[in-house]
Amino acid sequence: MKSIRELSVFSDEEKKARWLRFAGWALAVFTAFTLIAIVSYFFTWKQDQSLLTDPAMMDSGHAVRNLAGKSGFLWANFLVAESFGLAALALVAFLAAASVRLIRPSTGLRIGRWCCLAVGGSFLWSWILSAFGSLSGLRGAFGSGPGGRSGDVAVQWADNLVGPLVVWIILLLLLAAWVLALVPDISARLKGSGHDASEQEESQDDSTAGRERAAGVLKKGAPVGIPDQPEDHTVIPQEPEPKLRKKPSPEPKEEPILDGKPEGGLEVVTDDTLTAEVKKELPRINNRDELPAFKFPPLTLLGDYLSGRNEVSHDELERNNNKIRATLANYKIAVNDVTAIVGPTVTLYKVYPAPGVKIAAIKSLQEDIAMSLNARGVRIVTLSDSVGIEVANDRPSIVPLKSLLNDPAFRESKAELPVAIGYTITQKVKVFDLADAPHLLVAGATKQGKSVGLNVIVSSLLYSKHPSELKFIFIDPKMVEFSAYGNLLNHYLAMLPSAASEQEEQDKAIVKNPKDAAAVLKSLCEEMDQRYALLNQAGVNNIKRYNDKFRDRHLLPTEGHRFLPYLVTIIDEYADLTMSTGAGPESKALARSITTSVIRLAQKGRAAGLHVILATQRPTVDVVTGLIKTNFPMRIAFRVTSRIDSMTILDNPGADKLIGKGDMLIYSGIEMERVQCGYVDGDEINSITGFIHEQQGYKKSYNTPYYLPEPQPEEGSAEGGGPVDMKNIDERFEEAARLIVSSQRGSTSDLQRRLGMGYAKAGRVMDQLQAAGIVGPQEGSKPREVLVKDFAELDELLSHFLGK
Repeated sequence: MKSIRELSVFSDEEKKARWLRFAGWALAVFTAFTLIAIVSYFFTWKQDQSLLTDPAMMDSGHAVRNLAGKSGFLWANFLVAESFGLAALALVAFLAAASVRLIRPSTGLRIGRWCCLAVGGSFLWSWILSAFGSLSGLRGAFGSGPGGRSGDVAVQWADNLVGPLVVWIILLLLLAAWVLALVPDISARLKGSGHDASEQEESQDDSTAGRERAAGVLKKGAPVGIPDQPEDHTVIPQEPEPKLRKKPSPEPKEEPILDGKPEGGLEVVTDDTLTAEVKKELPRINNRDELPAFKFPPLTLLGDYLSGRNEVSHDELERNNNKIRATLANYKIAVNDVTAIVGPTVTLYKVYPAPGVKIAAIKSLQEDIAMSLNARGVRIVTLSDSVGIEVANDRPSIVPLKSLLNDPAFRESKAELPVAIGYTITQKVKVFDLADAPHLLVAGATKQGKSVGLNVIVSSLLYSKHPSELKFIFIDPKMVEFSAYGNLLNHYLAMLPSAASEQEEQDKAIVKNPKDAAAVLKSLCEEMDQRYALLNQAGVNNIKRYNDKFRDRHLLPTEGHRFLPYLVTIIDEYADLTMSTGAGPESKALARSITTSVIRLAQKGRAAGLHVILATQRPTVDVVTGLIKTNFPMRIAFRVTSRIDSMTILDNPGADKLIGKGDMLIYSGIEMERVQCGYVDGDEINSITGFIHEQQGYKKSYNTPYYLPEPQPEEGSAEGGGPVDMKNIDERFEEAARLIVSSQRGSTSDLQRRLGMGYAKAGRVMDQLQAAGIVGPQEGSKPREVLVKDFAELDELLSHFLGK
């Protein structure tokens, strides 16, 4: 009679297997739900944070960005923000392995071992990510840092107990132990798959052979029955057939190889990819990828000024030639030949004197020749093969900036900071490299072309350098010369991080007063020192080699390295900033600070990529001092009012003989050259800056691309700190307090990022929060401790300070 177990359709083992498979599929669905919730949380956690701060929104129909819904957001927030951070993905791996083990028990996964590795790995990676977040400034990522709140608390406790260095050593040891425990298990699984297959084949062969042997015995032997058994009913066991043993393989013989394979042999395929040499290096870092869609302003924004071009007539050239020859003949100076080279403003008459004529004799007749020609701006210069007499044209021509920038001398220039300044008297476009200058002194009387010359320099750099490669600092005491360049804020400007709002940052884009000028110049000196420290670490001696090394991926951003743009500081009316005669002590201190910073930058700034352009309309000896002239080897002089001013700027006369309207002398420390400066008007400048302003800028606080370091206050200064004024509480004090209490993170960067505050404003609000007892004092780079744990306690403090 059959038992009940035999009558049932499925046995207990089969029922157990079915329930385990059902549980495995259910666990697989839950694993997929968890994975979707966590991955979606990484991208939408900021938008869904309001569900945590306002519980009433959970019960309402408020839309949730998380793909797993409100429950998925809460579950992911618990795993990521409150627990493990990015390491929560290790738990997903464990759940996936457990579901596979339940669905397919034959896989052989050891759930207990995987559980220990996954849970231990979650805690370990949570600690490592939290420690890394404290170094890289990612403490606010995903709500509580990349390692979650549990990792943050553990790392802070360990930092206070043994210090960050010991903590990193412990973490690395734990990571090594975890990897050593994980690798054997994975390799065993990989090898086990091959062994299982071979063992299965061997067992199948053995069972087949056994069945064949059994069938053979039944066929050959007699039928077994009761009469055939012995009387004592003892059964004599039949000796099993001896197992076949493999003979030891003989020494391999060399066999002929056909088409790369031994005849009748085995083809062996090996994998050498793990030890393959790297044949192709990683691509260079392209710094322009920061703004990949940026477009340089087109030349069509600039004017042609066709009406401003005047041809020098042949009659004028013949007239001046005859007068020059006649004047020299009056003093018995023989001339072999005269050649005229026509420039836009001045024509150079190259006089080839007869043998035996002294050059000094011709140069001494400068005033006589000028009187005979009835022309101003006559200069006599010594050339390599002749004596040059520069005579102003009757009708000068305008040199458009467009023609300068379109010339091959500029377009094909290999200079780091190319500047197309004007048109030489020998009919060539004058291009110089500001990086080699390395600093520039520009001087000239009022309305002689100095401001236009500065605009030409800036425009040349805007047409040649990407925003990632160049930043400007404009200092304009007159408040009107550089106002158009405020539109470059989102792309080309560098400034201090002291603005409290976007409007204030826009207002301070151009420095307009001596106090701000002193601060930004002091900040530039600190930037210079920081850059020299980076150059020292990189083992290079200039910014070009440093940036090349960074692009080639030889310098790691994790070690503090970054691409360094050139910083060009342009100071207009330097004399107004350094005037201290009759001023008070504060003005004198500012003047000394400005002068000291300018000289420091001029002395050391070149290798670090910092270049200074000084402009003044009063080139007196108390402004253009000997120390300034020593550190500004390249100088541009427009027309000045006296010979003394020319000597002050150029150490030579001649600037007083210029005719004005852009006529200038360029002195590079070796020789002097006369150049007609290019022309660009205010409308063209507005068109250039407007074209750049309309493009997408950098995505930083208020979109400013480059913040200079905050200058350190001098000892004993009023900026060194003091009691916080709690009578004038900031209007966003309450909003910041509620944010900090809800997140339990006292971080100034959180106020900047989540509330849109500027650097200075966020710092002031944080100081007021500390004075109110809501957060603790600053502890290095770590977030401040939040002293208020709930909103009830916060409401009591707010009612006290805000009078609610």
